[in-house]
Amino acid sequence: MLYKRFQYFLCSTILMVAIGCSSNSATDSNDPKFDIPEEGITLNINNTFQIIDHFGASGGFQDQWVGKWPEDTKNKVAELLFSSETDALGNPKGIGLSLWRTIIGDGAADQTNSGFATSNWFRETECYLDAQGNYDWTKQEGERWFMSKAREFGVSKFTAWATAPPYFMSKNGYVFSTAEVRNFNCDPENYDDYARFLATVVKNYENNGFNIVTICPFNETQYEWNAEVGSAQQSGTRATNAEIASVLKIMDTEFSRQEIKSKIMIPEAAQLKYLFEGFGNTENQVNDFFNTNSQNYIGNLTNLSKHVAGHSYFSNGSTSESLRQRKSLRTTLSNFDLDYWQTEYSLLGAAYQQGLDVSTFSEIDYALWLSRIIHTDLVFGNATGWSFWTALNQSTFRDHPFRFNLILYQPNSNSPSHTDGTFKDNKLLWALGNYSRFVRPNMMRFEVIDPDYNDESSVENFMISGYKSLDSKEIVLVFVNNTDADRDIDLENYGEDFELVGGAFEVYTTSASSNLKKTRMSIESLKITKKSIVTLKAILK
Repeated sequence: MLYKRFQYFLCSTILMVAIGCSSNSATDSNDPKFDIPEEGITLNINNTFQIIDHFGASGGFQDQWVGKWPEDTKNKVAELLFSSETDALGNPKGIGLSLWRTIIGDGAADQTNSGFATSNWFRETECYLDAQGNYDWTKQEGERWFMSKAREFGVSKFTAWATAPPYFMSKNGYVFSTAEVRNFNCDPENYDDYARFLATVVKNYENNGFNIVTICPFNETQYEWNAEVGSAQQSGTRATNAEIASVLKIMDTEFSRQEIKSKIMIPEAAQLKYLFEGFGNTENQVNDFFNTNSQNYIGNLTNLSKHVAGHSYFSNGSTSESLRQRKSLRTTLSNFDLDYWQTEYSLLGAAYQQGLDVSTFSEIDYALWLSRIIHTDLVFGNATGWSFWTALNQSTFRDHPFRFNLILYQPNSNSPSHTDGTFKDNKLLWALGNYSRFVRPNMMRFEVIDPDYNDESSVENFMISGYKSLDSKEIVLVFVNNTDADRDIDLENYGEDFELVGGAFEVYTTSASSNLKKTRMSIESLKITKKSIVTLKAILK
């Protein structure tokens, strides 16, 4: 009997539970109570990293030509590069660069026979100094015009660099290497002359009111820059770390003698990996120059910059390798209390293709790749300065107009005697502008956490970086959406850790159909459109 009563009780209990469960809406899979709340993007405004020094571009070898064009034409080019003004609708007229990088010419253009291929006339540069020791400060007219115009637009920082010593100081009489020149193409007896030349040029610029913050006397010294006479494409010289150290010690003394304010920036590596690894005599440069146990130690020189320059070319073969190089560089530099300036990048090599068919690309695809490299250098490399190579280029071969210039220029004749030309901006200009126009000098990068992506997947799909003014009143966010879908943005800690004046952002979008087009979005309706670079700007309460 007891057993039967227990059976009855058990069956009744099971039946009641079954009935209850079938009628209890709390188990409905569509019930909101069972939804997993989505986690939004967190802005950790008080967790900060590097202070931004600048965004810039190089005049390269090309500004010397456009800088001699008629005023109306070249002023429009300068406006695109340097202006911080807006049109009647609030759209930027230019990208507001905060640094301009100019070349110290080597005199190939002054030679009767420079050894350059005829088709590369546009890379030959004048030299302020001649072989008899006379300075002519009317040389490099085009470069000087761009420097003056940049300053007029409010650019306060300039940096100078040399690709090679003047031809009359070289071992072979040219500004590129030939078979017999294996290393630095400068006679050791001319090291003093080279140091004095660079110092005198910088001093002249300073006397004319230009703030030359750094000068690089060596550029991409890992490459041989070798050519047959008559077929050279541009100037350059290989140099060992020991040769660089020898010249730098002489330069340091000369800079002190002439009381030059500018600092000497070394190295300027051809690829990022040459800064922190390798066993060759042109590699592992940070350790070789700044480790006190190195035979090439120069870290104690009075006039040496604390900025170290590298080029992001060929450093992006895969996402994992791209991040490894930036993170390794960041760690290395922190060990020596140095910081990173990325001084040259354009879409050299094939990495930008990402294994895809380039014939299907539109301009925005190139701009998205550029934005990816900028983001990677800033967020994982902790770069404090970032510059594009070059602002101007004239190649129309295949997809070159979308890879190697911010502004494509076309001279009205294919020779150094041309007098005018045409120009056209491209998406790379405006993509850089999403950073340069709004992330201003002395802004500080802060942490942004996106729960939808890790380091690698974010770089491939959806990138976010955040910046604030030093007084914490202004905030800037740069989004890069490389996906084929729009994304609604929820800022997880809004109202708890920060609030915006007016509860809204100014929005500047670069996409297939717009170039930094201004709109406005409230905090409740933030959306980043597919295949776009978007900058949000606001004032914090």
